[in-house]
Amino acid sequence: MPKVTVYIPTHNYGKYLSQAIDSVVKQKFDDWELIVIDDGSTDNTVDILKKFGGHPKIKILRQDKKGLTVTNNIALRLSRGKYIMRLDADDYLDENALLVLSNILDTRPDVGLVYPDYYRVDEDGEIIDLERRKKIGKEVALLDLPAHGACTMIRKSCLIELGGYDETLPCQDGYELWLRFIGRYKPYNVNVPLFYYRQHGKSLTQDKQKILSARHRAKRSFVKAKFGKSIPKILAIIPVRKQSNTLLDAALKKIAGKPLIYYTISEALKTDLLDKIVVTSDDEEILKFARGFPRITAIKRPPELSRPNSRIEPTVNHVLSALRKKENYRPYAVMLLYIHTPLRKHIHIEKAIDTMLIFDADSIVSVCEDFNFYYRHTKSGLAPLAKKRLLRLERDALYRENGAIYLSRTSAIKKDNFLGAKIGHITMLPEESIKIDSPFNYWIAEKSMLDYLKETGK
Repeated sequence: MPKVTVYIPTHNYGKYLSQAIDSVVKQKFDDWELIVIDDGSTDNTVDILKKFGGHPKIKILRQDKKGLTVTNNIALRLSRGKYIMRLDADDYLDENALLVLSNILDTRPDVGLVYPDYYRVDEDGEIIDLERRKKIGKEVALLDLPAHGACTMIRKSCLIELGGYDETLPCQDGYELWLRFIGRYKPYNVNVPLFYYRQHGKSLTQDKQKILSARHRAKRSFVKAKFGKSIPKILAIIPVRKQSNTLLDAALKKIAGKPLIYYTISEALKTDLLDKIVVTSDDEEILKFARGFPRITAIKRPPELSRPNSRIEPTVNHVLSALRKKENYRPYAVMLLYIHTPLRKHIHIEKAIDTMLIFDADSIVSVCEDFNFYYRHTKSGLAPLAKKRLLRLERDALYRENGAIYLSRTSAIKKDNFLGAKIGHITMLPEESIKIDSPFNYWIAEKSMLDYLKETGK
C-alpha cells in the first residue's frame, strides 16, 4: 500500500494538467499513488492523460461532470494511502512537498492534517508573491483562517471519521472540512512554500462573492448541526442619535425611497438568530418609527449618552440594565448595528454570530481586506510597512473595519471597551461596506442601493 494518495480533479484544465502530474511524478518521496479524475472535460484533457496511462502509480478515472465535492469523496473511496492530499489541476508541487508533509504526520501522531506556505504564480508559472501563514500555537491561537483546500495532507482515518466532504456545497470544501476538523483533531503547518498556486481568469477563488456565500452556508450548516435550536441569546442594539456626527436627522433621511434606519431594522428582522432587537435613541420620532416594526423594542437613550462623540459602552450598559430590570433578560452576546452601513445584509449578521460560536471568540468585527501598499513617516521620509511590495504575508495582512457589525459576549464588554481580547472577524466586500460618513458617501450608498433593488427586483 502506498503511504500517500495524491488526487487531481480536473475539468478543462488540459493546458496545465501535465505540469501538475509531472510535479507528483518527480517527487523526492516515492511512496505515493496518484489518482487523476477527469470530471467531464471537453478540451484536450483526454489526450494529455493518454501520456500517463501506462504509469504503474497513476490511476485515471473519467466521469460525467459531478463537481468538486462529489469528486473529493470518490477519490477518498478509491484511495489506498494512509495520508491523502488533493492537488488542483492548475497548480503544482515543489519536489519536496510529499517528503516534508508526510514526515510531519509520521513523527507527530497528535496531528491530523498539515499544510505549507505556498507561492502564487501567474498563468505562465511566474511567481507573483509568497503566502506565508502564521505558525499555529506560536503566532496564532484563533483558528479562523483555514488551511488551503488543496495541497493540505490529511490522515485518511480522520477524513473517514468526519464522514468525508459535504456534497451539498459547490465550492469551499476545504473551509467546510476545516470547521469540522478543528473541533476534533489538531492541525499543523510548516513555514516552507511547498506548492505553486496559479492565479488566472478561471480560478474559482477569484469569485469572491461565491466564496463568501459558500462559507456562509458552511458555517450555518455547522452551527445548526452543533447547536440545533439551542442558540445562545443574542441581543442586537441599533443605537441612533438625532444629531449624527455627519448628517442632520440621518436616521429618517430617505435613501432609495426609505428612511436610512429602515435598512438596518429590516435586515435584522430577517434572521431568527437575533433573540431580541432594540432601537435606542434620544429622539421620540425615531423611537416611534421603530415601534412600527414587529419584534422591535424601543428604549429611550438619555441625553447625557447621546452627545456627539460619546462612547457606546454606557449606552450598551444602559440598555442591558433596562432589559434586566424589566424582563430579567440576560443575553449571551450583544451585537451593535449602526445605521450608517445600509448595504449590510442579514447574512452578515448570521456570519458574525456563527463565527463567534464556531471559534469561541470573545468578539467579532466586520472588515474589508485591504491590499493597498502602506507607508509610515520616518526620519528619512516615507518607509513601507511591508518589506517587499510583492511579498504578501498573512502576518502582515491588513483588515479595515467597516463599521457594519460589532459583536461581543456580554461578559467581555468592559466599561470603556466593547471588544474583548479574542477578536474574530467576518469579511465583507467593499461594495457591501459603504459607510455614510459624508454627503458624497450618502450619494454612493443611494446609487448602490438603487442598483441592488433593481437587480433583485425588491
